[in-house]
Amino acid sequence: MTEPRLRVRIVGVAIDQQHRLQQAAATAHSAQERGDHAVANEAWRRYVLIEDALRDPQELLDEGVALSKVAIDLWLQR
Repeated sequence: MTEPRLRVRIVGVAIDQQHRLQQAAATAHSAQERGDHAVANEAWRRYVLIEDALRDPQELLDEGVALSKVAIDLWLQR
């Protein structure tokens, strides 16, 4: 079981990440409204990176392995 002190830290990090997600989304939407596609793209890229940081590490690893297998299969088909 997670120690209470550690749980508070994890919850605090998750709340900070949620705030960062909201900021990135707001920046992206604002840039899109101004027609600034470069800034919007960068903000959405940042949003995805923050979102991925909140995901389960094993899930990310499994996804990476699956993508690698697909890439190998595609390479072998050429």
